[in-house]
Amino acid sequence: MSDEEALTRVHPAGECDGEGATLRDGSATTSLSVDTFGGKIQVKWVPGAAVSGLGQMAFFIEFLKTSGLFDAWVKECPLNFTSPNAPKKRDVLGTILLSVLSGHWRYCHVFEIASCN
Repeated sequence: MSDEEALTRVHPAGECDGEGATLRDGSATTSLSVDTFGGKIQVKWVPGAAVSGLGQMAFFIEFLKTSGLFDAWVKECPLNFTSPNAPKKRDVLGTILLSVLSGHWRYCHVFEIASCN
């Protein structure tokens, strides 16, 4: 028995109907609707892709929004900017969070993300 056959037997294919279901050949039947801070987005699986650019980020952002953790973090953060040109506290914390989740560890990497927005 080949390794692929062994994996097929150990890990069943999944459901064949319903929203977000997977067919036996691995193709997605529909897209998933994910609620983010920017509004609802559609997430589709690409059967042949090994990785995606954002990974599971959309689902984590939905978790942060649904649980209220991000909003609580922004509310409790002691940052206080007095300049009329200062960015909003929410934007600064969001940039830091997304930068860390993207694997950045240096200030210049964070700055590159912020300057692109």
